[in-house]
Amino acid sequence: MTETKKGDLIFVGPLPPPILGESIALQSLYNSEKLHQQYNVKKINLSKKDFEHPGALSFDKLLHDSVAIFYAGFLSLRMKKPILYISISQTKMGLLRDCVMIQACKVLGRGKVVSHLHGNNLGGTIDATSGITRKFIIYSLQKIDVGIVLGEKLTPNYRGHVKHVEVVSNGIPADFILKNEVGQGKKKGTVSLLYLSNLMFEKGYIELIKATTALIQEGHNLRLDLVGGIQNEDEFQEIKHYIAENDVDHLIQYHGLKQGEEKKRFFLESDMMALPTKYKVEGQPMSIIEGMAAGLPIISSDRGIIAELIKDCGVVIEPTVEGVKAAIKELVTNDAERMRLGRMSRDTFEEFYTEDKYTDRLVSIFDEL
Repeated sequence: MTETKKGDLIFVGPLPPPILGESIALQSLYNSEKLHQQYNVKKINLSKKDFEHPGALSFDKLLHDSVAIFYAGFLSLRMKKPILYISISQTKMGLLRDCVMIQACKVLGRGKVVSHLHGNNLGGTIDATSGITRKFIIYSLQKIDVGIVLGEKLTPNYRGHVKHVEVVSNGIPADFILKNEVGQGKKKGTVSLLYLSNLMFEKGYIELIKATTALIQEGHNLRLDLVGGIQNEDEFQEIKHYIAENDVDHLIQYHGLKQGEEKKRFFLESDMMALPTKYKVEGQPMSIIEGMAAGLPIISSDRGIIAELIKDCGVVIEPTVEGVKAAIKELVTNDAERMRLGRMSRDTFEEFYTEDKYTDRLVSIFDEL
């Protein structure tokens, strides 16, 4: 029996660390057994250390990007008609780097290009360019064979310059939380609310803390667990002081960054999850999908494609203190609705958002090329 010849694939994007939605999604694809069975994969890791200023210019960044461009060019030249899979940047300098790699693949390798957009700010970055820079970016985008977005609502980010756009939702392993594990760690009495994301102002954790504090002071039996990395220490210390000043530090607690079984335990012991994000480049948060796998009702805002993601299993709010407070109160005081939304969360996850569905769809797109 003859062995099927593998295709060549250049895999470009940020892999953990740091732990962000984009890097987690890319890692799950890169670790896919099916991908490596069908393709010879060469990776170019574009991981950034600076969360807060990902587009900032520095010598290290210029050197890192230059090496990435030369390596992409070398691989394109050495391989025969490779596929360049690139998690396209949403910063101006990053986008220019990516466009040079796209050109290298097309000119040096006569290959195909798949760009994957993991957010909602590419269109804004394109609009902010002008002159020769803008012409080069548009010319490069027009060479992309398939553009991928997380949801239909994000398609306009390509501004019509990519003719073939596919929707591929993120996914997490089906066995991250098994169906028979859902609800096992929940305790009767206090309603437990989980925030799991990086603690940055744009993600709305401050509004969540203030809303929860107000509800506790009104007599609601509620606790809030915060899990994630701190992005601004001064900001965090200020809100930590606010928690202590209001005498709720026994009910609102920060637990640091958690992974693996520790993270899973927080999901299993929670009754609902909140992410009142204001983040302008929000796409499809992986933490929400993890919450759905755990059978949690989701409270979040209409950013990126979150509203589409949680339409059957959560509450869409304005990311203000009052908006967050009203949604939490509604679910704290209505056990039947909270449990109904939780069941819908798990069902929706199983139907649409498992890792196998995500990776199989991406590999099928590569195969079609």
